[in-house]
Amino acid sequence: MRLLQTLAILASAGTLAACLSSNELRAQLGVIETRDTMVEGINSAAVAIWDIAHEAQGEDGELDPVRMTDDKWEQLRDEAKELQTWSQMMAEADVIHATGPNVAGNQVPEGVASRAEIQAMIDANPDLFREKARDLNERAGLLLAAARARDAAAAGHRAAEIDVPCQGCHTRYWYKQGSPQVEDRRPSG
Repeated sequence: MRLLQTLAILASAGTLAACLSSNELRAQLGVIETRDTMVEGINSAAVAIWDIAHEAQGEDGELDPVRMTDDKWEQLRDEAKELQTWSQMMAEADVIHATGPNVAGNQVPEGVASRAEIQAMIDANPDLFREKARDLNERAGLLLAAARARDAAAAGHRAAEIDVPCQGCHTRYWYKQGSPQVEDRRPSG
């Protein structure tokens, strides 16, 4: 009987693992890997949001409601929700791992922190990392609300505003403190 219970538990775990991506499974367990999270979720959603906003930008630089088709509104809602989901996983993670390659050809470019340095910065104040993720999550939620309301003016501003926590996090964790790259990338808001 015990063998059957063990096999049933293993089969259930296997089914769960098959249904979730490896990063989603880690998030369910309270572990986040920064590189996977950025590549699989945050970056792809942010770039899609910025692309939609750019394509629908009017001559005055604002989001033009005429250029926002039903499909674009739906895509904007989907991408804002995706950004909100991934940033929430980062904000709620119990364990945060700085993972991924050391950027280019296994060499860390000048001014960029190594994985070990990024991990040390996160470990020094993991709550600050989570706070930055919560900021992104809140901004994604405001964008989602604007997209659901089809409020072009608000959606355009909210789409641009997600850059603030992105730059702030990269400036704090990806670039070495005091490097010229940090000074060139300080967020404006």
